[in-house]
Amino acid sequence: MLIGVYLLIVYRGYRVAMQASGVFNQLLAAGLTTILAGLVIMAGGNLKLMPLTGIPLPFLSNGASSILANDNEVGLLLRISHNTAIENGE
Repeated sequence: MLIGVYLLIVYRGYRVAMQASGVFNQLLAAGLTTILAGLVIMAGGNLKLMPLTGIPLPFLSNGASSILANDNEVGLLLRISHNTAIENGE
């Protein structure tokens, strides 16, 4: 279920990137979503399918700096989505 939630976040992030106005906003949203999409590497490491990389699992890591960084990434994605909705009159 947790991987399903992560996949939903990644899907929505790439959808925001495709709908964003301006090349900078599109690239920023796609880049931030790609960082969050690194869960495939982490899940593969936990299942012993890939070597472990030392990347903390988004929103579940123990360190405060990782949680803060992930919150900032999602906040930027939400702001891009909000600006796109306002520009499109939604």
